[in-house]
Amino acid sequence: MIDAESDGNELSPEEDHGVDEPEGRSDQRLTHVGAPLLITVEEASELLRLGRTRTYDFIRCGSIQSVKVGRRRLIVRSSLDTFVQSLIAEQGELSA
Repeated sequence: MIDAESDGNELSPEEDHGVDEPEGRSDQRLTHVGAPLLITVEEASELLRLGRTRTYDFIRCGSIQSVKVGRRRLIVRSSLDTFVQSLIAEQGELSA
């Protein structure tokens, strides 16, 4: 039965609300964010194939950029590329 104040065009909670998304699209948006901008020291160590202590040494001397978020020390992922490029340049200078 249609309510007198209703025009009969109301949607029930179970009906589609006019949002047309391909199936699975909303899940894809939530899970596909790409590479994280900040990674843990342990993750950086694994990527660089270095020990954790050596990675902290490079953080302390400023070769690898990091930030503190709460109590956590996180590495700026893009700084790893810069760090590796500086190692390559340094090696090139030594061999020249």
